[in-house]
Amino acid sequence: MGRVTTTDFEEAATRFWGDGEPGYEEQGPDGENPTKARIEQLRSLLVTTDGLDGIPEPEPLIDGMLFLDSLAWLWGPPGNGKSFVALDWSACIAQGIPWDLRGTRRGQVLYLVAEGVSGIRKRVRAWEHEFRVPMAGVTFLPAAVQMINGIDRSALIEIVKELRPVLVVIDTQARATVGVDENSNTDAGKVVDAAEKIREASGACVLMVHHSGKSGLDMRGASAYKGAATSEIKVTKDGDWIDVLCEKQKDVEDFAPIRLRLKPVQTSCVLTATDDPAATTALAVNATLLLDVMRQSFGSIGASSTQLKAAAGLADRTFYRELSVLVDRGLITRTGSDARPRYYLPEDAPPLITANAANAATGSD
Repeated sequence: MGRVTTTDFEEAATRFWGDGEPGYEEQGPDGENPTKARIEQLRSLLVTTDGLDGIPEPEPLIDGMLFLDSLAWLWGPPGNGKSFVALDWSACIAQGIPWDLRGTRRGQVLYLVAEGVSGIRKRVRAWEHEFRVPMAGVTFLPAAVQMINGIDRSALIEIVKELRPVLVVIDTQARATVGVDENSNTDAGKVVDAAEKIREASGACVLMVHHSGKSGLDMRGASAYKGAATSEIKVTKDGDWIDVLCEKQKDVEDFAPIRLRLKPVQTSCVLTATDDPAATTALAVNATLLLDVMRQSFGSIGASSTQLKAAAGLADRTFYRELSVLVDRGLITRTGSDARPRYYLPEDAPPLITANAANAATGSD
């Protein structure tokens, strides 16, 4: 065999790639050059430093916790209540009622039940019984759809496009990614890419419910998961108490730890904030009632406490407690003096509805 020259390499490359850059001269079935089309697409996304101000802020799904068009991980040791948290989030988002007094963006939810299929019905019925609200707006898919399987992933994306959910829950990641080496960043990258494709198809928050590692100090697997997360939230359990802890928020401040009670109901459990079984939901309903009254009755003109209380029809103690919470949360703005305060909705107030409105929309009492 003779000496191999640069020309030999060039000729071999030409035979393999053809002339010019790989794929640059190729045409799609409609005659359009895909590389040139991609160049134009990327060129349209170029921005100057001034143009960065036009990039929209993350749109909250649950204020300060979950965001539309994002990837999120909810993780913890097995049996620590993470699926109860994911289901409670799903129910509140579907109904448009606050979760732990945090505003929610109402919309459809797709819940992929890849693990614990037999228990999901009991959990849903317990939630409906405890809070007397049907869990309408949550669609369950009781199947271990494999995210990195091309056929399964494409089928799931088509369903997502049809339902147009604001939240897609994958419960659990392990059961929806069978065969993946969780400690490999290469394999983890494939899982992240699959989740990104679901996000791109819907603009939803894709929530991966995942297990912790042996130490319980971090989520199981490669660092690629943590790097891809907009929100990373940990769940721990101490007896009947469930703690929801912020491990990472990419674009907003970390939220403070949240403690909930896991209360037995019928043959399952529900999450409540106090020993009063319906206190959390009742508080949420009254808070959203005040916000709804502000929007419908007072708009941008604002209201005195007397006007707002009369329009809401709440008892004094309940009214002032809820109003104080909403002001503290920044959902209602207070101006004027202590003797003559006036209340307004901030311009960036999140869209919320009352539980009554949700019930009317679903035909329930």
